[in-house]
Amino acid sequence: MQNDNGRGDLEFKRMSTFELSGKTFGLDISNLSEVIKLPQFTPLPNSNGIYHGVFNLRGEIYPLVDISAVLELAHKKIQDEDMVLIIRQHDIFLGILADKILSIVTYHSKNVKNPQGVVSRSLSKFVQGIIDHKGKIIHILDLDSLFKTQNLLAYF
Repeated sequence: MQNDNGRGDLEFKRMSTFELSGKTFGLDISNLSEVIKLPQFTPLPNSNGIYHGVFNLRGEIYPLVDISAVLELAHKKIQDEDMVLIIRQHDIFLGILADKILSIVTYHSKNVKNPQGVVSRSLSKFVQGIIDHKGKIIHILDLDSLFKTQNLLAYF
């Protein structure tokens, strides 16, 4: 990468993008362990609607989570073609449901816009910024805020 800000970096970042409830989201690839097809999972009875169950991936057990409810989007109906992003935030690993995996996007931090006034107030709590990439708005998830919600932390 080129250097240009006097400190030696241009602050290029890379994120994995995915669709959920008709919106495009991105998350920093450093938080992404892998992407898999929807695995067989064991449903969790009496869960809060965010946790659909748990699944085994190479001997490790992961919760299967639908963040739609946290983001106040339409409830996700699980479909066979769904994908799961295994993400890590601090020492917590989750399998996040996604409608579709799109691509890896490289962007410059100066192109990130404030989400206030562009996205709903409820969604803006979990979006650290937005970028316009090839005519499509990408909502960059703020995983710290997402992982601090009561509904998501209820099982940790």
